[in-house]
Amino acid sequence: MIVNSKNEGWEIFSHSSHGLLAGKIAHELTDTYKNENWVATLAAIIEHDDRQLDFEEKNYLTEMGTPRDFLLEKRNTHEIIKRSKRLLSQANEKSCWIAMLIAHHLQFIYKEMRGENKTVSKFLKELEQTEKNYLQDLQITQQEVETIYQVMVFADRCSLILCQDEVPEKNREIEINTSIAGKTYWLSRKKSGNIQVRPWVFAKRKFHVTAEYKLLTQSSFSSNNEFQDKFENSPVKIKTWQFYE
Repeated sequence: MIVNSKNEGWEIFSHSSHGLLAGKIAHELTDTYKNENWVATLAAIIEHDDRQLDFEEKNYLTEMGTPRDFLLEKRNTHEIIKRSKRLLSQANEKSCWIAMLIAHHLQFIYKEMRGENKTVSKFLKELEQTEKNYLQDLQITQQEVETIYQVMVFADRCSLILCQDEVPEKNREIEINTSIAGKTYWLSRKKSGNIQVRPWVFAKRKFHVTAEYKLLTQSSFSSNNEFQDKFENSPVKIKTWQFYE
């Protein structure tokens, strides 16, 4: 979960909602950056963070009983591998292209754990071999995958900035990342409230994207079950961002 503390309460985006927002952002890119297998690539971007929220597997409350943002979660090796395999298996049922990009993404996000945890290191080696098998089946090169993946990391990071409410005020900029075509991208909010990305990589001069979230006004919860009930039964809210060159 992505959790933001607001005056009204807890603003919560699921990772699936964040993934869908990333897909919407990627879809607005100029055709220059869309590969021949674009629909499957878009599906991988949308699904890359699925299978995160599971109240039976994890406690989503802090010791104070407040919703726990994903950045505050302690990484559990068993949970990481279990979720990753579940995500990869689901992707493979749909398309080996999607599974290839998911395998590449999993290696990217967990690579810093390679030297820290033998179990994760072994799993990463398995992912490397899995990706090589996909490359052979699809007859594409590692460099081609890396080029395609840069679109995913751009859209993913851009979506996270929006969902985490990290867009700075007063025309200040926040770095998205260095990704598409090897360029470094920056995001800012103008006085009008519009979102601007520099350099501009989108097909249209202006467009808007939306994401669903929940707003919980209760300050804390006595148990994970209570929180689950409140979260699942709260009305859906929609946040909109206007992008303008």
